[in-house]
Amino acid sequence: MVTGFKRYLSLPVTRAPKRRPLAEEKADHVRSTSLPCPSHPLISHLEDEIAALRAWHSRTGPYRLGWVRFGLDRLERVLSSLTELLRLPQAQGWVRRSRGSVWTERLLEDSVRLADGFGTLRLEIMAMSDHQWTARTAIRRRDEPRFAASARSMRRSKKDLVRVASALKSATRSPGTPRGSVTDAAEAELTWVVRQAVSETVVASESVVLGIATAVRFGTAAAAAKKREMGDREWRRSELERLERLGAWMEPLQSRCERVFRSVVNIRVLLLNTLTPCL
Repeated sequence: MVTGFKRYLSLPVTRAPKRRPLAEEKADHVRSTSLPCPSHPLISHLEDEIAALRAWHSRTGPYRLGWVRFGLDRLERVLSSLTELLRLPQAQGWVRRSRGSVWTERLLEDSVRLADGFGTLRLEIMAMSDHQWTARTAIRRRDEPRFAASARSMRRSKKDLVRVASALKSATRSPGTPRGSVTDAAEAELTWVVRQAVSETVVASESVVLGIATAVRFGTAAAAAKKREMGDREWRRSELERLERLGAWMEPLQSRCERVFRSVVNIRVLLLNTLTPCL
């Protein structure tokens, strides 16, 4: 016979919500309606392009012609993404609020240095293309004085490229945050990604210019030693093949430098047009 039952009270277990990392909370804490939030597609796309440019630069090693071409393509993609971001009306408002700050002035100055650098690079590549064509003609005609003159011109172009790289190196790589202009997390995110884009562009541009200067090997002393070692006929055949490869490499390089130059100019014009109504 059952005399009684023990009763148990069953209550649902309330589990404490799992806390996300502080970085995630901070990223989503403030969402501004005046600027694209950190998850905006244009910001995310620019961050991806910056990461790809860094990955390219980390594989420097010995300078290779293909490496230089790929670097120019990456630079163009970063600059194009930056241009799209700066065209947003919200981003232009942010630039206007930053006018007169050290940050804005440095950004304009960096755009000038980059434009000057790639403008000079275009001219030097065109000049080196002419020099290699002249050298090929001199080899075919056995015109040693003309070959020596083209070699001297090529060396001068290489020295000019080193000076261009030095000028790019002096550009501001990490301009500071404009005081009083960052009002929320979205503006801070925008400031950070623009700063990173400019910084990585300057570093990569310097490496591209030095890569071109290093990859172009041309000298009369080395040519004379090689000629004695190989014999006249074999040397002329080998040198013509090398110069033909150099010419074939420079042709697409000119168009790539042109596109990067145009991208830098577009960014500077965009910044000036944005700031002009406030001046």
